[in-house]
Amino acid sequence: MRTGAMLILAVLLAAPSARAQSYRDPGDSHRAVKVIVGAGAIAIGTVIAAKSSNTTTVTSPLGSSETSSFSASQLVTGLAVAGVGGIVLWDGLRSHRRDAPSTAVVLTAGKQAGGVFVRRRW
Repeated sequence: MRTGAMLILAVLLAAPSARAQSYRDPGDSHRAVKVIVGAGAIAIGTVIAAKSSNTTTVTSPLGSSETSSFSASQLVTGLAVAGVGGIVLWDGLRSHRRDAPSTAVVLTAGKQAGGVFVRRRW
């Protein structure tokens, strides 16, 4: 729990500097914030997923035994948060230049007709 609180505090302390940098370059206004938020979400999601299983050692006069518990919902939640963080981090790191070539593939489906459209911009 202490590790998660330290990660959140680090993200909050780094956010003002990211906002200050984004005002200097209006073309990249959200990139630094996306990188910080994405990296923080990956870290928090990893911590949540890692804490999904817990092993407890019980010591008695007869000996010691270990009991283990597992939370599937906590594992899924942690992996989902880390996955979304990865997408946000990737979007913050990739190039958003207007002059870069791009390809878009669109699939349409309907009762009467369907189609695939590919649009390439140079």
